Amino acid sequence: MIPWPTSDSRHGYETLLGLSLCGLVIASIQSYALAWPVSVLPTLGSDFHQPVNQIAWWVIDTLFSPVFAILLAVLTGAWLGALDQVSAPAGGQQWGRLGWLLLLGLVHAYLFWFGDLLAVYAIAGMIAAAGARLRLVTQIGLGGGLVVMTVLVLAGGAALGGLTGDTVTPETALGFPPERVAALTETYRSGFLARWPANMGFAVMQELILIVFLGGGIIGAMLLGMAAWRTGFFGPDWSMQDYVMSGMVALGIGLPLSGWASLQALSTGFAPSGLFATSLAGMAGSLCLVFGIPAMVLLACKAGVLRPATEALARLGQVWLSGYLGVSILLVFLFSGLPGLTLFGLVPRWGLLVMALGLNAGLLAAAWFWVPRFRLGPVEWVWMILVSRRRQSLRR
Repeated sequence: MIPWPTSDSRHGYETLLGLSLCGLVIASIQSYALAWPVSVLPTLGSDFHQPVNQIAWWVIDTLFSPVFAILLAVLTGAWLGALDQVSAPAGGQQWGRLGWLLLLGLVHAYLFWFGDLLAVYAIAGMIAAAGARLRLVTQIGLGGGLVVMTVLVLAGGAALGGLTGDTVTPETALGFPPERVAALTETYRSGFLARWPANMGFAVMQELILIVFLGGGIIGAMLLGMAAWRTGFFGPDWSMQDYVMSGMVALGIGLPLSGWASLQALSTGFAPSGLFATSLAGMAGSLCLVFGIPAMVLLACKAGVLRPATEALARLGQVWLSGYLGVSILLVFLFSGLPGLTLFGLVPRWGLLVMALGLNAGLLAAAWFWVPRFRLGPVEWVWMILVSRRRQSLRR
């Protein structure tokens, strides 16, 4: 599916792409299983006082959210940079690829799950693609500037929220008192069709937030992804020492910052007065993890250690789009499919974490079976037919 100049850099890229899907499953499973306000503000959940659920939330918030959504933006930028360097029909065609991806994302968001990333990333990619041939220093400067600006905007918003003090409860600020949360939960338990209007409303809100407040940061992350590809970050140009030193520094900064931010938010009950410090530390920590985790994974690829794990992730990366949409639709119907037979709001957070790990194991197993037998995933196959307007062979 993805044209790539060298096999070494492609393997590293696909390994990270598979890892990003596994991370997104863990980061997003709460928004499938719980009412949106409960997934955003855990204290609205009736069982959140249990330590095991707080630990599960802390793990997800520290290591996965929003780390892997940012990583996906970086990898999308690297993909656009690679497409620009490969001649058509294998490469190029960015607008056609992104246009169909946008349509697919809109269908996914409004019909199935409001938290879709494809549509917004396709729009951001159309803008970021214009920077594929900028000088390397310009890509780094512009991309980094956009990311920092977005962090400051979000931190400023958190600071404004903190000015209200703790007299305004988070539930009131969010506009979802307990009775409204209960009504929304019952709507989702009533089945796929009953929850459709609510999902569409949340999809509009989610995409507006991503575009208006986070759009610059997403484009910046894509430009940094292009720069990372050009510096050889995904392939043989970086030495093992480069990966070790940079990865350890990034993890050494990112893990304490992100872990402290999540723990502090938890200990203060998500009080508005603490939002500025926790938001700024959490976002800075997440950005460090976005660099540190891939550096360690690429080190493993280069050193040849954990080969079965990296190979499984690389195979999953080759069918990323099919895996992303497939697991999303499965979760939608599992939690809010048939009236009276759903799990919505019934699985505790620790159970959701275990369930996400099980889903990732299933995705890796399915990709391990599929990739040696087929050239493309089923969704990738349809996507490439639409882009190229030619028949594509599915089997190898």
